[in-house]
Amino acid sequence: MTAVFGTDLRDAVARRAEACCEYCGLPEQFAAHRHEPDHVIALQHGGETVLDNLALACLPCNRHKGPNIASIDPETGTLAALFNPRTQTWRQHFHWAGAYIEPLTPEARVTVRILRLNDPQRLHEREALRAGGFDLSGDRES
Repeated sequence: MTAVFGTDLRDAVARRAEACCEYCGLPEQFAAHRHEPDHVIALQHGGETVLDNLALACLPCNRHKGPNIASIDPETGTLAALFNPRTQTWRQHFHWAGAYIEPLTPEARVTVRILRLNDPQRLHEREALRAGGFDLSGDRES
């Protein structure tokens, strides 16, 4: 099932996220493709196409996340939900270590793994942004 986003809804999602991916922090202005509204809880799991269930995601984050809502935590071996930018605070689950996104919680560990947040190409991209003077950590609370 493909969701259709009206311009107003897409713009509201982007404004709330300050035009940055709510998973990896990549600013839309530096992305090769326009960021997309992501269903935090996928339609197939009962999620709706409403502002409270949408997060702004860069193309790599959105494609890797797909309809996933949970995975096995590599540290504990237990099922853990993916990070939810609508109900959780990024800084409580992740920490910036240079360009590396360090996971602090089970939710963060599964999110880093499923969304491949620290794959070499993504690290290289963030290192280049940092070298250009861009602070990815920003001051957003999401």
